[in-house]
Amino acid sequence: MNKRRNLMIGLAVAAISFGRGASAQTKKAPTAGTEAALRDTIARFEKAWNLHDVNAWLALMTDDVWFTQTLDYYERMKGKKAVKTTFEYDVKNTDLKWEVKRVRMMPDGTASVELRQVGLIPPKTDGKYKREDVSDPSFSRWRFEGGKWRLFFFTSNKGWALDEMKKDGID
Repeated sequence: MNKRRNLMIGLAVAAISFGRGASAQTKKAPTAGTEAALRDTIARFEKAWNLHDVNAWLALMTDDVWFTQTLDYYERMKGKKAVKTTFEYDVKNTDLKWEVKRVRMMPDGTASVELRQVGLIPPKTDGKYKREDVSDPSFSRWRFEGGKWRLFFFTSNKGWALDEMKKDGID
């Protein structure tokens, strides 16, 4: 009697586990290298910033990243070390909202992304930030590297963003 009861319980547990596995399979992660995977990475980029996790944010960039808010003629904001030095305070003390407007998968395997960026400046009062700085358009380029999408170029400078979008056929 106990063996039969244990067998029935075991079968019930297996059926429940199988059912959970099946539902988990329907929520698959996007296939690597696809636009869906890129959009997922962009969401993780924004999330890392909003968690104020500088290292997680930097991990989503290439070593040769060029991340700038201005026309950086002297390339002072090029490379992870320079990016960390320049933007660490902002990551730790502000929030960020990125709205993906357009994605263009490029023939060389990279991707160009037009964004609307909103820098959210605390403190919050009644659920609203003290200030919101909007950069529209902003522009980014992504490279699939080490099995993941990584940011290798970003600017929130409107003129530069428009020039780069035109070069990449996003107009």
